[in-house]
Amino acid sequence: MEQEKFKMPTGALVACILITVFLLACVAGGVLFVTDRINNSRNGGGEAMTTDQPAVTNAPVQPTQAPAVPTQAPAMPTQAPLGEPTPVPTQAPANGGTQAEPGTPVTDILANCMNTVVSIDIYASNGYEEVVAGSGSGVLISNDGYIVTCNHVVEGARSIAVFLNDGTKYQADLIGNDPVTDIAVIKLKAEGVVFPYATLGSSEALRVGDGVYAIGNALGELSNTVTEGIISALGRDIEIDGQSMSVLQTSAAINEGNSGGGLFLYDGSLIGVVNAKSSGLTSSGATIDGLGFAVPIDLAKPIIEDIEAYGFVTGRPYLGVSTKNVSYGYGMFSYYSYPQVVSVLENSPAAIAGIKENDIITAINGTPVNSSTALRVAINKFKVGDVITVSIQRDKQTMELQVTLLERTAR
Repeated sequence: MEQEKFKMPTGALVACILITVFLLACVAGGVLFVTDRINNSRNGGGEAMTTDQPAVTNAPVQPTQAPAVPTQAPAMPTQAPLGEPTPVPTQAPANGGTQAEPGTPVTDILANCMNTVVSIDIYASNGYEEVVAGSGSGVLISNDGYIVTCNHVVEGARSIAVFLNDGTKYQADLIGNDPVTDIAVIKLKAEGVVFPYATLGSSEALRVGDGVYAIGNALGELSNTVTEGIISALGRDIEIDGQSMSVLQTSAAINEGNSGGGLFLYDGSLIGVVNAKSSGLTSSGATIDGLGFAVPIDLAKPIIEDIEAYGFVTGRPYLGVSTKNVSYGYGMFSYYSYPQVVSVLENSPAAIAGIKENDIITAINGTPVNSSTALRVAINKFKVGDVITVSIQRDKQTMELQVTLLERTAR
């Protein structure tokens, strides 16, 4: 008997095929869904996941420290071309100076002090043009633009450019200078401008340990840099350019370019004019660090007043010559340096004694002088009315002239 074969109805076969297709579609859809979720998770899409481990990303690492930005005016260009100043009115502190009331925040005190400190560029002739020959600092001491600085900052300058704390530039005139105390006074060329100015304090009441701030044009580029320290010593005797002087010593950092800047007491009053620092090594090899010096304001005050009133310091003897250093000798290596007279002031002690232009001054009272600085120091050791012997070289002849030193009565 032949076995009957099973035969699926056509409708059932179609149904099975559709079910199979549906199931395959579900599986494919599920796979796509899961893949999409994974991709979203990797690309940051979807909800954030909380984890005990830090997230790892491929983003570039950024520095956490921002680039240095000047807290005050940008460093002044030391070779800015000279031009007519553009006056910018500046309001002086309410109390008319920098000295603050007790309880005033340090930041406010320093802000007032910094507004009175200026950066100075001096220009010298170089052929037919003027070039920057040096930089320093100064402090405004009146609302009409008088500035105290150091003599060695502005001495010999052909012209002077001054930059305020806000970057405003002015030209300035030299009113007078005193090599003995290393003090000079200049004045801004500005009309109708009210400037902030420093309150002159008293250095007589200072004690070792008093807190101070030094503010100046550090390195001739970093205008109005503030450093903090204490008064380290009072009445410290030092020698600068052959001139002995009694100064304040401070631990506040002093750099090139700080000369002429302010040494302020913690209350904001000006108690010194920064003029020197000591650094490097001693003759024995010891390291020198943290030695800064300033002219006491009580010493500077009468000098400033004389210069403002007369253009010079009264009661000082003077010779009455302008000199430059020259070198010559008789052998290949036998060169000597002496001051040569460039000009002679009319009716001055030098003119009365017969000193002439181009004379070379070789000695004072038999003591050799090898530079203009040495000549100045030698004269400052005498008093008004002293008679001195000046040795000169003129047209290969050596002469000795008797000079009676007088007090200067005019610029």
